[in-house]
Amino acid sequence: MAMSFRNACYHILAPASEAHEYKKRSQLFDVLLIALIIVNVAAMMLETVPGIPAVWQHELHIIEIVSVLIFTVEYLLRLYSSASAPNRPSREQTTPWQKRWAYIKSPMALVDLMAILPFYLSVFVAFDLRILRVFRVLRILKIGRYSRSMQTLVTVLRNESHSLIAAISVLLLFTVIAATCIYYIEHTAQPDVFSSIPASLWWALVTLTTVGYGDAVPVTALGKVFGGLITILGICFYALPAGILSSSYTTQMQLKRDRFKDTVRSVLDDGKLSEHDVHHLEHVRALLDLDEEEAKLIVRLLQHHHKGLDN
Repeated sequence: MAMSFRNACYHILAPASEAHEYKKRSQLFDVLLIALIIVNVAAMMLETVPGIPAVWQHELHIIEIVSVLIFTVEYLLRLYSSASAPNRPSREQTTPWQKRWAYIKSPMALVDLMAILPFYLSVFVAFDLRILRVFRVLRILKIGRYSRSMQTLVTVLRNESHSLIAAISVLLLFTVIAATCIYYIEHTAQPDVFSSIPASLWWALVTLTTVGYGDAVPVTALGKVFGGLITILGICFYALPAGILSSSYTTQMQLKRDRFKDTVRSVLDDGKLSEHDVHHLEHVRALLDLDEEEAKLIVRLLQHHHKGLDN
């Protein structure tokens, strides 16, 4: 009985595409939890609007308590049911407690924990913990569990972490160089605006990013020439991380299409698609987060290609 309940919890709490026979209940749970997250984040934002807390303080407090209780039950159920997770050959997760420990260390579990921890710390710890309320915004990251696109973005960030760190390191180095140069160029003319190299970092940052707030601008001829040069270089340098991410994201999406094509080819070996094959392809499509029309087009093209080979 306990094993059956644990397995049911695991599949209902899993993404709907992985819930198997519990798919409808998993979809309902996903929708309800996403709605709760949105309501909770909206309530957190409304608390900062002048006048609203004084009128709706009781209602906002109830939303907070109910949300934390539900998130707590969700976290405990995920921890409990993680023992039913399938074994992965690459990891040692043979016992239920090893699987639970693996879940506790996972990024999404840490997000779940940080979403509820500030509330309990503020209740049980005597001193002021208002700074911990900032962590409440992490609750919006819980939506990432239900978004394949966001999971793809996380994969992209993980795969390109070394390239991104290298690009950001170059940007930081160039920002410091720009701040140092503008300080020595403009300090004599504007000692209040460019009072030090750290103070000049703000100008370097907004100029390199081509934001240009206008609160600090060079007035000397050399400073203006240098500022224009930095703006042009900033367009080039700050495009590096965006280019790395967009290229890797495109690669990840192409890998998903290739995996779906391989699956379609494998089920077309006998020359036709059975009802079981159609359900299997739909399951794979949902897992890969491919557009339904795009998936149908891939299937039709491969079917046409397969018929051409037979002829």
